[in-house]
Amino acid sequence: MDIRIGLDTGFGDVKVVVNLNGTTRELKYPTAIAYAKKGIIGDLGDRQEEYDFSGQTFVVGAAALQSQDLFSTRDIEFLLTYSPLLAYKALVDIAQAGSLPLADLLSTKKQLCLGVPLAHYTRKEELKNRLAAYSVSGDTVQFDSVEVRAQSQGILFDYMLNKDGKSVSDRMNQNLLIIDIGFNTVDVLGVINGRPSKEWSGMLESSGICKVCEELKNHLQTEFSFNLFEQVVKDVLERGQISLYGVTKDLSSPIRIAKEVYSNWLSREINSRWNNFIKRADKLIIAGGGAYFVDDLKQRYPKEFVFVPDNPEYSNARGFLKFGLAGL
Repeated sequence: MDIRIGLDTGFGDVKVVVNLNGTTRELKYPTAIAYAKKGIIGDLGDRQEEYDFSGQTFVVGAAALQSQDLFSTRDIEFLLTYSPLLAYKALVDIAQAGSLPLADLLSTKKQLCLGVPLAHYTRKEELKNRLAAYSVSGDTVQFDSVEVRAQSQGILFDYMLNKDGKSVSDRMNQNLLIIDIGFNTVDVLGVINGRPSKEWSGMLESSGICKVCEELKNHLQTEFSFNLFEQVVKDVLERGQISLYGVTKDLSSPIRIAKEVYSNWLSREINSRWNNFIKRADKLIIAGGGAYFVDDLKQRYPKEFVFVPDNPEYSNARGFLKFGLAGL
């Protein structure tokens, strides 16, 4: 068994696309990590979601959202330090999804391709070395190959390659502007004749869905005296509601307003910096988890000009998997 994994370790969620025995699966979990606490109940608590890494015990994923000491994730150092732990959590989830013993998955030949934000691409070798071989909870994790590409380049691969990693001929030499809307960053990749362009590429820091979360966080503080961690607010944003003393509060109205404000802001930001390139492009590709939030940006241009991939939040990870299948 040879397993290929496309991994998008975003600041908001980890997205996983894996080819397992000829079947492609898409998985995700929050990029949430906290120190595990012993508490007074000792062994009565469930250690299933706890992982030992680098001399500490951590809670990872959705379980960490309940912690009082949730880590901030909006920093490249966080991703570099904890990407091995996040990748291990991905392997645990893959094993569960495929009804496989984790030990079998760990001993199987594995190929990994993942991304790093555009502005931090110079640190790709550091990330690659961290993921080459390490230990979590007594398990040795070793990938037979690790490929690190720039975030949004996965979206380019997703667009240019089919599910088997073969080139889609009429998409290979186009001029494209790819807008990858993540949780913290918006990566913008200019593509000329099928090749990434340094001149027309850039990254907008602290300009992703975190801006919507900030508006929602302020609303929760003002209306309900909730002071929540950013990752918890993101979870509330996805569910569209929150429980207060056992009563469900609908948040669709403040969320709709926050989305509209954000979409309008991002539309103006992109237009002011990339308008000249967009006018000469063949397609504008909008992907990432924020693609669901930016109707104003989509509606600014002709419908046939804008391309949004299926399940756009998985586009990077899906493209990284296709890249691995293609052997590029």
